[in-house]
Amino acid sequence: MKRKMLLFMICCGLIFYFSPVFYVKANEVGQLVDVEYLEDGTYFETVLEEIPLTSRSSTKSGSKTVNYKNGKGKILWSVTVHGKFAYNGKIAKCTSATVSTTCPSKTWKMVSSSAKKSGANAIGTATAKQYVDGVFSQSKTKTVTLHCSASGKLS
Repeated sequence: MKRKMLLFMICCGLIFYFSPVFYVKANEVGQLVDVEYLEDGTYFETVLEEIPLTSRSSTKSGSKTVNYKNGKGKILWSVTVHGKFAYNGKIAKCTSATVSTTCPSKTWKMVSSSAKKSGANAIGTATAKQYVDGVFSQSKTKTVTLHCSASGKLS
């Protein structure tokens, strides 16, 4: 009986010990950093995400997503730049940059996207075009820059 009680207490202790870690990580993912409203009621929403590392390191990974939304908050299309960085307290350097796009809207179509590295920046650019009843209506290009500071802070 004492063994079962001891095992039960150890299991409860482990659950309580690890629970705050999962809660903190869930709150750190997907940090809203900016909203830019346009005259037509649409807006760009920027979300920064840092990929947590399990050990102390001089590398950092993350992404920055810009969602283009209508006035009701529905995502029309989005562009995400993913970056990997090396830093040492004095300088930072982008070691990898990729871009991805989504386009859930039926009236918008992604026509191009590209990524590049520039110093401590991962830069992604995408262009989307809107077609109403099959006729071209407008085009929007968005450039997203993910920056890493010398201390490893992403912005």
